[in-house]
Amino acid sequence: MNRLEAMALLKELVADNLVEPNYIHICERKKPNHYQIQIKCDYNKKELEEYAKKHNLSIEEDKEKNYLAIFKP
Repeated sequence: MNRLEAMALLKELVADNLVEPNYIHICERKKPNHYQIQIKCDYNKKELEEYAKKHNLSIEEDKEKNYLAIFKP
């Protein structure tokens, strides 16, 4: 997704109470102009996974489960 899509997605996730905006970072993935949302700890994993599946998004957690990344595959 591009940066504007990532920002719109972030607003929707916050409005739907799926993430807490304590620490959220929008950053580029491996390809230029392809962004992901990175969220620290405070998220509802089960509901967020359902949301991602419904909107054709992918989710990755880091090994320590401190961060969650949401992106378009």
